[in-house]
Amino acid sequence: MKKKILFVIISIAGGGAERVLVHLLRCLDRSQFELSVVVFDLRNDYKELVPDDVKVISLNKKRRFDFLWLILSLSRIIKKETPFAICAFLTYTNYSSILAKMISGNKTPLLLSERNNLSINLKNERLTFIKKILIRNLYPKANAIIALSEGVKRDLIVNFRINEEKCNVIYNGIDLDNIEILSMEPVDHPWFNENIPVIIACGRLTKQKNYPMLLKAMGIIKKKQPVRLLILGDGEERSKLESLTSEFGVRDSIDFLGFQKNPFKFMAKATLFVLPSSWEGFGNVLIEAMACGVPIISTNCPYGPDEIITDGINGILIPVNDEKALSEAIMRLFKNNSLRKRLAEEGRKRAEDFRIEKMVAEYERLFKSL
Repeated sequence: MKKKILFVIISIAGGGAERVLVHLLRCLDRSQFELSVVVFDLRNDYKELVPDDVKVISLNKKRRFDFLWLILSLSRIIKKETPFAICAFLTYTNYSSILAKMISGNKTPLLLSERNNLSINLKNERLTFIKKILIRNLYPKANAIIALSEGVKRDLIVNFRINEEKCNVIYNGIDLDNIEILSMEPVDHPWFNENIPVIIACGRLTKQKNYPMLLKAMGIIKKKQPVRLLILGDGEERSKLESLTSEFGVRDSIDFLGFQKNPFKFMAKATLFVLPSSWEGFGNVLIEAMACGVPIISTNCPYGPDEIITDGINGILIPVNDEKALSEAIMRLFKNNSLRKRLAEEGRKRAEDFRIEKMVAEYERLFKSL
């Protein structure tokens, strides 16, 4: 008999967690598992990628303070669906799912997927104290917790008192074959027709990604040579960042392209890729860029980049919030074609270690262990 797995996530809007969930929905063994997803709101940037046999249930969240209503609605769905296991993605849905399961009275095993550096992330959110209490008291009630990196696992154990035996590190996987196909699609942007280096950055426009540091580095580089920067992604910081481009004197060198369903065609044609984050849970976009054959520079932020990149071998790591170090690393790569080529080749080899098949197999193993 097939095991029914109920995934819970805020939405299927563009983002790393959402992309990984879609990979699982596409690749989990249908001879063993029946899949359904509960989303808190209707945003869905990957609609055409969600398989037809996956049942998607929306709770139609409309207001910021719908928390209690969401928990009650989710508890009713758990009672009705009676899944073999529940797998929640992201912090908000993690503790919401625990409370919903408690209210439902259902004994269904619950897995939580923690995908960020909780200690730092919570400091930058509202109601930090309350959220810490919820996590410390509710997370231990889960049957297992999937940490996105060894750093996230350590953070959960040390700072949130989670039993180490409950923590499982499963790195994000990427669909290398599909990325290779998508990366070959043409790009209709005039900057790729110029003889000027093009930098790509990709991710939600949030404080976490620290785009102001990248814009400052662009200002330093522009004084020395022409340069272009394409930023892929949307978020609440967009208007602020657009204003900063004028402040730093780089307005004509930066283009915000918003969310792109196929970011890989841009990555593959860029001179290099930069991740300027202040913190991460893993840094999935790094292995995606590696798979596209573009050399990468990343801050050595907690956590994830140093678990992906070996500095100077398959990428370059720089200190967090250091625009001077970033500008120097970029200029170094601009001037050294052989280094760019070597980093790109070694990065492509490193991406092989994160094939989607390995991630899916680890999730299947964890589901079966329940």
